[in-house]
Amino acid sequence: MNPFSAMPTMFKRLSQRYPSLGEILHLLFPMILTMTLELSISLVDTIMLGHYNSLHLAAVGLAASLWTPVGCFMIGVTFGLTPLITRHLHGRQRLLVNIYMSQAFGLSIILGVIGALMSLTLLPMAARWMASEAETQQVAAQYLYLFSPTFMALALMTSYKNLFEAAGKPRVPLLVAILSLILNIIFNSVLIYGKFGFPELGASGAAIASAASVWLSLGVFVLYDRKINSDTLFSRIDWYYVRHFGILFGVGMPAGFAFAFEIGLFSSLTWLISSFGDLALGAGQIVMSYSTILFTPLMAMSAVTAIVVAKAMATDGIEEVQRRIRIIVALGAGYVVMCFTLTQTFNEQIPLLFSTNEVVASMAAGILLISSSYQLPDMLQTVFTGALRGFRDTRSSMIAMGVSLFGFSIPLGYWLAHLSPWAETLHVRGLYVGLGIGLVLLASILIARYRMTLIKYRHKKLPHPEEVA
Repeated sequence: MNPFSAMPTMFKRLSQRYPSLGEILHLLFPMILTMTLELSISLVDTIMLGHYNSLHLAAVGLAASLWTPVGCFMIGVTFGLTPLITRHLHGRQRLLVNIYMSQAFGLSIILGVIGALMSLTLLPMAARWMASEAETQQVAAQYLYLFSPTFMALALMTSYKNLFEAAGKPRVPLLVAILSLILNIIFNSVLIYGKFGFPELGASGAAIASAASVWLSLGVFVLYDRKINSDTLFSRIDWYYVRHFGILFGVGMPAGFAFAFEIGLFSSLTWLISSFGDLALGAGQIVMSYSTILFTPLMAMSAVTAIVVAKAMATDGIEEVQRRIRIIVALGAGYVVMCFTLTQTFNEQIPLLFSTNEVVASMAAGILLISSSYQLPDMLQTVFTGALRGFRDTRSSMIAMGVSLFGFSIPLGYWLAHLSPWAETLHVRGLYVGLGIGLVLLASILIARYRMTLIKYRHKKLPHPEEVA
């Protein structure tokens, strides 16, 4: 008997016996694969450039550290769609979905233009100031110029992704992510190395490849929903709400800042690492790329948590919320144990997958030993951020991340790496020790806030906000 043929039956029986677990796994597995494939675009850039030129790798790492907080703020703003759309899709108030997606459309245009202007002006100036090598400065600036048109498509694509996931259709974003990754690999191979008669562009080719794959993915989402999907989710644009997007912005803006703070912390680490030289910058990019791979399932858990909390509070109440949170935390703990074991065992071999430079790989190996040690608090803060977002409490996460990460982690890491009695020994690793301690503080704050929220909504369902009718 083929064991794989029995898996759907086993999953069905498991779902019938444990409905909450079945609902979570139904969303979680496709969303993990989707986010893994999406973030693999950056991984493809890193691997291909790591084997192309170490300075091009450092330049793309520097450029990514500059544009990522901007892009993540726009992506985070669209996270506000999750609790709003989940409520109305399951409450059969489908017309309100058009209103919220119209608001996302308007916000994406405005934020995309702002992001493009920053990528053409301010971010290249910062890259020239931070990099020590003239070639690294030039390559990073060129990457940012070519990537600038991507911000608008990135926000719109994430809006569609959130829409389908909130509707309980996570396989559609998964298929789009597979297509995007395939296109990115092809475009990178052609443009970075100059195959099939195309010029050899290096990092600039990676920028063009990433931009093209994002825009094409957005086009696939629109085409599928309007022409192929029998149950069209975003059926028409309401132009009034394209200009009046206060509801979505009110919920999404704090979520955007919180997400930008979280990702921006790693960008800030890149900026601080640059003071140790461009080889250290390359090592930091390797650690960031690898950590991003491991962090992807946690991001999916956060998104799933927001969806199931919003749905449970609209239908079942606080007891069901607690049950589902316990399941997600248990799944996350098991995942963290596996990641810790993998990284601690193969910390010297993993960097060699990204770069052939022995000095860069050795520096990255030492950092990985530290970064793997704070994956548990990272998992907890991610899950409880999603839980609070399901309650539409996005401001608490924004404040907690700003205080613990930027008010505590960065100063502590800088002191450990440069000024402490152990600075000569820790070197760049001191920055990551500070990060780990800050994540412990962040997880503690968010868990405390979650418990306060449970008390507030005890014996209640989520009340209707003052929304448009």
